[in-house]
Amino acid sequence: MIIAKYFRDQDMEFRSAADVLRWLAANTQVHGSRRSVKDYWLTSPEDHGDYWLHQRTHLRLSKEDYARVYRLQKRYRQYVRHMEEDDPEWEDGEKTYWMDNSVDVEQHSRKYPGLTRTRQLVGPHGDACF
Repeated sequence: MIIAKYFRDQDMEFRSAADVLRWLAANTQVHGSRRSVKDYWLTSPEDHGDYWLHQRTHLRLSKEDYARVYRLQKRYRQYVRHMEEDDPEWEDGEKTYWMDNSVDVEQHSRKYPGLTRTRQLVGPHGDACF
């Protein structure tokens, strides 16, 4: 159970660090758009702790609870990266050679049929970029 201070006098109860992350993603807007749990920005507990969190959401957590939320989000980001990058087992498909000397490759997933992505193998360079 995580008990957080909300504004000055209200207490909020969360069952777990995951509930805190879900609440943050649902109730925080940055430049008018919502953030996902993966994209939510938390500073490390050693740097500022929950200072920036309090500035954006008026939510105060204890040091231990903030560290739990931070560690969970870090683990979740690693999981998402694995599911997006490593798990689909990408294989190269058609290459596209552009006039600015860049090269893109379309990749297809061996594990999940129909899942594709485009990666840039060589960045723009040469005379066409000037």
